[in-house]
Amino acid sequence: MTRSLTHRGPDAEGYYFQGPIGFGHRRLSIIDLAASHQPMISPDGRYVLSYNGELYNFRELRSELEHCGHSFRTAGDTEVFLHALIEWGEEALSRLQGMFAFSFWDAKEETLLLGRDHCGVKPLYYSWDKGRLLFASQIKSLLEHPTVSRDIDPNAIRLYLECQYIPAPYSIFRTIRKLPAAHFLRLKNGSIELKRYWTPQYLPKFDFDEQTAIEQLTRELHRSVSSMLVADVPLAVFVSGGIDSSLIASLVQANSTRPVKIFNLGFNEVLRSEHQFAAQVASYLGADHHPLIVTEDDVIGTLDTWAEAFDEPLGDQAAMPTLLLSRLTSQSVKVVLTGEGADEVFAGYSNYAKRLKEASLAARLGAKFSPFHLIYRLLPPVARKNRVFKAASRPLARRYTTIPNMFDSELHSSYLTPALLDRPRFSLEHLAENHYSSCDSSEYLDRMLHIDSNLWLPDDLLTKVDRATMAYSLEGRVPYLDHRLVEFAARLPAHFKLRNGEGKYLLKKVAANGLLPPEIVWRPKYGFSMPLREWLSVKLQPLMNEALSPAGLLGRNILRPGLVEKLRSEEAKGRRLHAGRLWGLLALELWFRRYAPDFRF
Repeated sequence: MTRSLTHRGPDAEGYYFQGPIGFGHRRLSIIDLAASHQPMISPDGRYVLSYNGELYNFRELRSELEHCGHSFRTAGDTEVFLHALIEWGEEALSRLQGMFAFSFWDAKEETLLLGRDHCGVKPLYYSWDKGRLLFASQIKSLLEHPTVSRDIDPNAIRLYLECQYIPAPYSIFRTIRKLPAAHFLRLKNGSIELKRYWTPQYLPKFDFDEQTAIEQLTRELHRSVSSMLVADVPLAVFVSGGIDSSLIASLVQANSTRPVKIFNLGFNEVLRSEHQFAAQVASYLGADHHPLIVTEDDVIGTLDTWAEAFDEPLGDQAAMPTLLLSRLTSQSVKVVLTGEGADEVFAGYSNYAKRLKEASLAARLGAKFSPFHLIYRLLPPVARKNRVFKAASRPLARRYTTIPNMFDSELHSSYLTPALLDRPRFSLEHLAENHYSSCDSSEYLDRMLHIDSNLWLPDDLLTKVDRATMAYSLEGRVPYLDHRLVEFAARLPAHFKLRNGEGKYLLKKVAANGLLPPEIVWRPKYGFSMPLREWLSVKLQPLMNEALSPAGLLGRNILRPGLVEKLRSEEAKGRRLHAGRLWGLLALELWFRRYAPDFRF
């Protein structure tokens, strides 16, 4: 189990066995390179910690713990984490600033505590069956254990086909679950308990004028970025050319006396690529720039690595380029900062402005005594998937689910086979409803951000970054997801995030204050995507033909006959854009071939 995760920690291997507990750990040495070996045992032998991640405030915590009487043998964050849990128990989690997944054993009380960081940067999977709890950073580790079933969860396939990822707590395997972000799991006396330890508070809102808000956010960003520069190894920044990652690079440069290393990728098709903007940012900052141009041949040559790196199906087309960029970056550094999270924290997607405009119409159509509810049931499936119609037919808490939409749930009856449709199902809408209800703000924008921060962000975007970087033993850090920065942003009034249709308004005002050139700050947002339409019609076409044939995905009794042909025909004729859907189906079939080659309903 441990050695299947060597890519996550190639520098050392450690084990602990005592009574009912066995810990295995792989280390990627970033801080205190010569010491801080894991699993780490307390001096009295009572407590044991194994963890993946970084504590950015470990020096402050160490000072506080020393005042409480704790002494330290190492200079790293692992020992601080151990003593924090000894001193404060689960309450320590509210004091930690960082990214982490951990296991903590109290031998005297025979209690095991598992936990995951506030925003879900680091993963943690577990399997609980017949009194045995197994846990790991990736699914592939759990599959090495002989008692873990490889039975596929059909509901997870439905979720994947709907939104291109599988949201927590579910996984593609029936007996394996994700520990959600900001949760801990306690095992004691033969039973497990899950509990959420942190939720950002959106109220009360700050009563700032704009200039004060700019100054406050600037300080928060500097604090977050500077805290994540602590490392005993070289580091760099992924820069797409958009404002999010470019601003991180600028802030890193402001904290450094040497040119910041930035890595970016692009495509030869200029209209689809942002690499020219990344070059502009590098020139502005005087950065050490390392570009990578991705081609069809690069994608074809990395398909096996891609299928191996991602233990679950992931249809995000940015996953493959991120894997290639991580390979390049790992040749120079061991730590990279990324721009994930800014859109979900500061309302960067155009989707939010569209949904707010549609909300009043959906509210009128969906009013309590409106005849629309009767009419909606009579509409054909294609009409029912209309965003306004669909929203109006749902309770307010279930009108917004997530951003990607591969195969709309309203069309599943015409897309999926009876073998998949006839099984009990759980709904993406109900997961979204839970997060909608846990948000303390009544503003619809805040609730949408909260849903995306709990579904799309950890289970798609952060999964993509974690698996791609760790495949090459590269640690990814995410400054926008410092939980104190997230708390600050949550309490900003909506007009500081979205103003006159302009997302990330306040973040852009900060960047425009000399940190980035205006043409980078105020240019339209590009969605990152490969030129799939062109590629799927040329060099990737033979692979697509074979993977989506009756000998491939169509033979697994998931999709109705004719669906793939219809998608490909409409795409070829330019009637509709289905390249992203076809890529998602290809990703699913490649996953089956690696992890469940004989699967068929």
